[in-house]
This record gives sequence, structure tokens and C-alpha cells, in this order.
Amino acid sequence: MRTTLIVPFMLVIAACSSHGVYTVRSGDSLNSIANRYNLSVAELSRMNNISNPDHIRVGQQLKIRGGAKVRDGRAVASTQTSTYKPNKTTAASDHTIKAPSTYNNQPIPKMGGWHKPTQGKVVRNFNPNLPGHKGIQIAGNLNQPVTSANNGQVVYAGVGSGGFGQLVIVKHSNSVYTAYGYLSSISVREGERVKSGQQIGTMGKSSEGRNILHFEIRVNGSPINPTRYVKF
Repeated sequence: MRTTLIVPFMLVIAACSSHGVYTVRSGDSLNSIANRYNLSVAELSRMNNISNPDHIRVGQQLKIRGGAKVRDGRAVASTQTSTYKPNKTTAASDHTIKAPSTYNNQPIPKMGGWHKPTQGKVVRNFNPNLPGHKGIQIAGNLNQPVTSANNGQVVYAGVGSGGFGQLVIVKHSNSVYTAYGYLSSISVREGERVKSGQQIGTMGKSSEGRNILHFEIRVNGSPINPTRYVKF
């Protein structure tokens, strides 16, 4: 299931570690589930990309906002234990996020070989103290393959409104994530396991109209320079 979230790019990554999950049971309706967790039907539908509130099925897993309270006061438990939690700041909508101003110098845990996510030239270098430079940007051809830089699991595949277009986020360990922005298409689903070098999408255009892939590696929530581990 691909999800469309009208939230900033980095908030999408944070959301991957802050959602709980509810499994639909016999007799449930979207309205009853939303009411149980003090959510509106519209909000629950938006979180799960549901166009018809009447079409849910037994066994279906629905994302529930982390920390939401059920009617008896119990909190929704998060199903993710990741430490990937960017800091908060003011942003559009009632959700807020801030990318760290410093980057992580610690080495990535040993995970086998890293591969570059696409062919092309690095046209914007890593500089965590500048907006939009928490990763690198690679120029290439429109619709050329974009691949996972290492083995992992897709934790987000959808659209954010933070200027990075369609994006995929892959979890490689509890502390290591990669993000791939400005995609023209996505060929994987959330929850899917991917191999290093497996195609996850195709290169799209940046907000400036260039054929670009935005690529990030983060360790414990902090951006690190991808070129330390991936050769271009």
C-alpha cells in the first residue's frame, strides 16, 4: 500500500518509528476504530490511504498515530522500536519536525557492501548545516533505475510535500536508514524486504526541473555523508 502524506519529508521518516498498528477484527468499522482511538474517520483514512471508508477487511493492519489514547486511557503501543527520531520544530500543519544541525561521525554498523543507488554524477554535496543538504543529489537520466543501497526493509513508499516528491525509505537496522527522494515512480511496497542493488523506483525531477535523486543515510537519526560508504 502506497501512502500519500501531506507532511514534510523528514516528518515522513519520523513517522516510520512513531506509528502503532491496529489489526481489523470482525465487527469493526473505520468509524468504530477511529472513535476508539480518538481519531476522525478522515484522519484515519488519510493515514492509511483509504478512499472508501466502507472497504476495510478483517486482518487488515491500520496505522494508528503513536501515543493516541483509546477510550479507556491506554496508549497505542508503537510496533517499531527504531531509535530514528528527528527533533521537532515548526512546520506546515500540526506536525512539526527539525533535522539535526550536526551530523553523526560514528561509523555505520557492519552490514556488508554498500552500492550506489543510481548511476550519475554527484551535483550537490553533503552539508548538514544547510537546508536540503542532509544528503547528496545525483544527476542522471529521467526514469533511470534507482536501487536500494543495501539490504533492508521498506518502511515508507509514498509522497511527501517537503519538496522531495515521491520517496522511499529503507530500514537497514534499528539505527540505519536510507532515503531516496525525487522519484518518478516507485516499484516497492511498505514492508517489502529488498536486496542491495534491487530496484525500488526510477529517477524523477527535482523542484528545479533537473533529473535528480536525493539520497540520504542516517544513523540514530543523524545524517551522515553517504560518500563515506558509497563510492561514486
